[in-house]
Amino acid sequence: MSPILIIDAGHGGIDPGGGNNAQFTEKDMNLKISLYQYRRFQELNIPVAITRTTDITLTAEARTAKVRESGARYCISNHINSGGGRGSEAIYSIYSTPTFSRIIAEELKAAGMPNRRIFTRTLPNNPKLDYYYMHRETGSVETVIVEYGFADNAQDANKLASDWERLAEAVVRAFCIYAKQNYRPPSPPPPEPKPTPGPTKPENGGGQPVPEWKHEAINWLYEQGFLTDEIWRQQMDQPLPLWAEALIIKRLYEKLSQQEK
Repeated sequence: MSPILIIDAGHGGIDPGGGNNAQFTEKDMNLKISLYQYRRFQELNIPVAITRTTDITLTAEARTAKVRESGARYCISNHINSGGGRGSEAIYSIYSTPTFSRIIAEELKAAGMPNRRIFTRTLPNNPKLDYYYMHRETGSVETVIVEYGFADNAQDANKLASDWERLAEAVVRAFCIYAKQNYRPPSPPPPEPKPTPGPTKPENGGGQPVPEWKHEAINWLYEQGFLTDEIWRQQMDQPLPLWAEALIIKRLYEKLSQQEK
């Protein structure tokens, strides 16, 4: 079955992209977002393809050929912006409509990333051609370029670094709304199993079994007369009060003094 959607992880390989900072590089963030969406669309039983699944170099010709030849009707091309702005951008072809881009912007805003603009752009010397090759060279595929935020804006960068899955999910939801596909939110991760408690012993205050070396140490304190109250055998892991510590030190001092005589 041919996919109805193809996801493009922008840049890659020797091309890191321009949306880079100390927290991430654009090519890597694009790939993380794209792989997440690819998996989610598979979970939703939506036929989907992807231009790259690893950090490989794709020329413009190879990338657009993958989109054109995929048989998909739609393409989401994932990117991170730079250049001193704030918020997401959604860019559509001059031969398309802004509807899909507008839904993406709305869902990203609901996920915490404000929208900077929704726009289209033509070649400066030819108003009949799209400016971006992902629009110009992908044939009849309806392609939207999504800029998730600005890498050189601290608010955007922190949001992307810490909450990129939520932003990626927002675009999954936007596509389902636009293409009239069934959507369900991702399942929450299963809770971590609680450790199975071991057998308890009263000398450990109801905790885990007491190791043998602890028994030996406590027994030696009794043998030497440093401890006399049997209650401490039942509280091996409990801290001694200050008076008890002082009493042990006193008895140790007395024992050493007798040995020197």
